[in-house]
Amino acid sequence: MIAKSFNQRLDRMQWHPTAVPTREIVDGILGQRPAVDLRGVGLTLLGAILGILIGVGLKGMVMPGTLWGPSSGLLGVLVGTMCIAGFVLSLPMAALGAVWHQRRPWLLPVSAMNLLMIVVILLS
Repeated sequence: MIAKSFNQRLDRMQWHPTAVPTREIVDGILGQRPAVDLRGVGLTLLGAILGILIGVGLKGMVMPGTLWGPSSGLLGVLVGTMCIAGFVLSLPMAALGAVWHQRRPWLLPVSAMNLLMIVVILLS
């Protein structure tokens, strides 16, 4: 049987304008809250911190007056080498994170946030 009018559809559902939902229905709807998944927060935070350190190190390499900036000696060479190595490793790590996101799901948030923080700091 096909209901052709709005009232016929309401009659098929046995709905009345004064009907209120039962307590069980209200509790079922309000009680179902999605659980917060905090598993990836630590990895994302680790990637952000590493990206910030690498980005600040790279930016400080060209700014005079920083401890590891131009003509700073051995400290500048060590910090500069580590920051350049971190940046060079961040690029393939981000590509591998995108490719291997099914096999290694932890790699994508770390590498994406790492590269994002490096780019943001270098562009600021």
